Amino acid sequence: MKSFALFPTVYNADGTPSLRLSIHRGIYFLLLFVLVSSQPVSNYMMSASEILLMLNWILELDIRQKFKTVKFPEINDSKLKRFRFLSYQHPLFWFFLVFAAVHVVWLLSTQNMDYGMNDLFKKLPLLAIPIVVLTSRPLNKQQLSLIMSLYVLSVFVATIIGRVRYATMPDLPYREIIPYISHIRFSLNVCLAVVFLVAFMVVGWKRYIYASNKIEFNWYWLVEAFVAAVVISLLGFLLIIRSYTAMVILFVVGIILIAVFWHRIVSHTVRIAVLLFFLVLIGTATGIFFSMSTDYYRMIPLARQPLPQYTANGNPYSHQQNGLVENGNYVDNYVCIEELQSEWAKIGTLGLGDTTVNGYAVFPTLIRYLNAKGVTKDSVGMQVLTAADVQAIEKGIANPVYLTGSSLRRMVYVLLYEYESSRCLNAVKNFTVLQRLELWRNGWRVFTKCPLFGTGTGDVVDACHIQLSLDNSALKGTTKHIHNQYLTLLVTFGIFGFLIIAITFVWALRRERILDNPIVLAYLAIVLISFVSEDTLETLAGAVFSVLFMTIFAAQKKELKSLTQ
Repeated sequence: MKSFALFPTVYNADGTPSLRLSIHRGIYFLLLFVLVSSQPVSNYMMSASEILLMLNWILELDIRQKFKTVKFPEINDSKLKRFRFLSYQHPLFWFFLVFAAVHVVWLLSTQNMDYGMNDLFKKLPLLAIPIVVLTSRPLNKQQLSLIMSLYVLSVFVATIIGRVRYATMPDLPYREIIPYISHIRFSLNVCLAVVFLVAFMVVGWKRYIYASNKIEFNWYWLVEAFVAAVVISLLGFLLIIRSYTAMVILFVVGIILIAVFWHRIVSHTVRIAVLLFFLVLIGTATGIFFSMSTDYYRMIPLARQPLPQYTANGNPYSHQQNGLVENGNYVDNYVCIEELQSEWAKIGTLGLGDTTVNGYAVFPTLIRYLNAKGVTKDSVGMQVLTAADVQAIEKGIANPVYLTGSSLRRMVYVLLYEYESSRCLNAVKNFTVLQRLELWRNGWRVFTKCPLFGTGTGDVVDACHIQLSLDNSALKGTTKHIHNQYLTLLVTFGIFGFLIIAITFVWALRRERILDNPIVLAYLAIVLISFVSEDTLETLAGAVFSVLFMTIFAAQKKELKSLTQ
């Protein structure tokens, strides 16, 4: 009797069926199923399934099968036979082993052993998952297809939950719309889900373009339309959680895929369609940004010169004239502190010197809010504030656009205000892009002090925080990391350790020969591009995302190829 495809029978070395190995194989598939689907929704389930996978792997006791080697007939020198372990069937296995070894060796010189050990624990998936996946029997085509489908479903369901939270909890910070993992890590999962869905649509076109059955072709259109709607929904959710990183990643990944696989597009019509799509996309994005930027900088009457010296009540104005612009007005002009204090005391529950619920000071938030409304910052301007405006200010919302504008407009306005703050005030703190630039500069300064061997596994964060204090940076006292995985590795291990990791990784990828698959290339690009703006490997969710599908794709090269042809 033929075994069901999702739970095939496993045979012993002598060719006889093995119930024990079949049971372990079924458990492995189910736990891998749980680990993949829990990526977007649960750190706890990721940890639990990872531990259970290791336990099942150990209890399976099929060591000979797990660590079999691949022989190379061209190696005839008997002196080289003792190094045959290097010919292991999955070179990625050796990369992750080297990666872990570098962390352990560089831990020996560390002073902060607690942080170093904790860092090793957080990165345990980078060793545990490759050991289990790359030494286990490969999944079959049906199992791989089901795992990829469940992953997409898990991401999509999480976005639905996020949309419900966003709609029913109006004061919810965008970073907390997804309650399970950080919104940045989740956005990477959205990117990969989009890649899977787009690959499904492309393969669908290839498989059904010559369909002769009219009913089958109609069903194909229905499925393709549904998948396209899910893709649009996922992309829309990236706007809700304001993931600049994910949008840039998807655009760059698209360019990379087109450039690498351009020669595979044999139809001139398809080539023209692809080029037109990207031109329209770039043109639309540029047009939207230009339009919103124009609105942001369109100067309103309060920006006129000369500036009045006194309010309508005869009190002096303060005009700093530092050039800081928001919503078409100069933020720090037309300010009368005396009248603001008097009027705010009548309507506010917090004092002007207090801090809002999101950590911002009330006074500058009030100034920006009045400025964005296009009124003076005095008793006259205060009259336009409604009870809802006062509540928004006390919640730290500094611009009405952040309440009523579209997600895209909010993102553009935030970026422009960050740029203005940097240009006029050299501000850094509490600004996403500017903080990263400051942390990168600081990380580079630490690297130049110990360029060869780095700070060591446990001392990288301490060294960066000390440097921030020495430079009297606006971010001194922060708990933030470098926010660049490449720079983090350089600071931690120096040029020597970084080159060991980089060379081994390139060698492993070349030997695996998996980059000719568009899905694998897209996934790897998502991971590597995320390293530019994030310490992706420094969290459990990031580490699992960076290693799980890489090892699954390497272990199932043939099965993945059959799915994408």
